[in-house]
Amino acid sequence: MDDKTGALEKLKAIMAKAEQVEMSSVKIGDIIYVPLDEEDGLILKDGYKDRNKYIVIIGFTPEGVAIGALLINSEIDSSKRSEELLDCQYPLMVRNYRDILDYDSWLDCSDIFELSKLKITEKNGKLKGCLISEDRERVMQFLRETEVFDNATKRRYGIIK
Repeated sequence: MDDKTGALEKLKAIMAKAEQVEMSSVKIGDIIYVPLDEEDGLILKDGYKDRNKYIVIIGFTPEGVAIGALLINSEIDSSKRSEELLDCQYPLMVRNYRDILDYDSWLDCSDIFELSKLKITEKNGKLKGCLISEDRERVMQFLRETEVFDNATKRRYGIIK
């Protein structure tokens, strides 16, 4: 297919711009696709330096330079198979996230990752969407009530006051 007018390239540029993460407007429940590495707390296998991951924003640090995020995984990590940690895996159904997920996945609510806003923009994080309101409310309620995190951690990200 010949694209003599450059319409396809223009459309790709428009789509890329629409996905750029503007950290000043990021909100709780936003889903961002960003490369993460061991510095971010990700455990990497098979010689990878980083991995592109979907993260869900769950809070902001008081100083405003970082966010708290949870990872979306296609499968539950084998290290999270204890009863306590299995209870922290929230199902995300592909029917609710057709533009993001290829199959039903899991939001890991057992581990909060702190990422600097600057790192997300420097690594060209892409805003892919937002949790549906029902999922956002359930996840935030779970985070408020769980004993997996202490109150200081919950306060740090504004989960509780």
